[in-house]
Amino acid sequence: MSQTCEVGEWLAFDGGLEVLVEDLEPFAPTHLDRDHQDGDTYVRFTVCARNTAPPARKAMRAHRREHPRAPAPSGDLSEAARTRMIEKRAAERVQAMKKAKAAVHMEVEARVQLWADEVRAHRTHDPDQSILTGLHTTVPRRRTRKATYAFRVPAASLDHVRVVIVPSVNDRLQEEAEWTAGVEAPDASLLEDSLQRDDGTDEDAEASEGDDEPESESEVRQPSFRERRQNKRDHRRQQIKSTNGAVL
Repeated sequence: MSQTCEVGEWLAFDGGLEVLVEDLEPFAPTHLDRDHQDGDTYVRFTVCARNTAPPARKAMRAHRREHPRAPAPSGDLSEAARTRMIEKRAAERVQAMKKAKAAVHMEVEARVQLWADEVRAHRTHDPDQSILTGLHTTVPRRRTRKATYAFRVPAASLDHVRVVIVPSVNDRLQEEAEWTAGVEAPDASLLEDSLQRDDGTDEDAEASEGDDEPESESEVRQPSFRERRQNKRDHRRQQIKSTNGAVL
């Protein structure tokens, strides 16, 4: 049974991890998806991961309270059985210490999905608005890390939206959790400034069909404002790739 709450509430997982979903709202992406259809809505939200694990020593004290030291084996146990019992207790203490130390610096990942009226939304990325690879980071104890996600919701009602997250802590999957909310339909003009995602081949073909004669230097077409803005965004995207190593 998965945990369920509303957007804006923290949910606790095993090992001291807490997760929050907030700021669920429609937004205008820089570029529309190639599969964009009329009526599609773009939604973004922030996922926060907080490490509330206790210090290693405190965690070990709690482990000893829950697993008090058993009396020495006695009776008719053989030497081999006595040795196996002692080794088992020692192995349990070692595993508890490793778990306590690993929780100090959690390696957190998250599988995130968004559903709107039982329709699964398509995840999208927008480097120009810092919407990149998502939550894949180290969270030190008593610290919080955030990541922004964006999804394209097909033309459907947004009255009931579910954000489903399956976090992973130190390569161990946690149970599924779900945040629910209602999103107001955006204004029809929200996507007017978003650009169509294309390769620019159509514009080049139209420009080459005008005249067969080469243009003089004074007649060379200057790039438009839209092209200059696109060139700046491409340059910024390359900077983000080289700096963060993000997969866009």
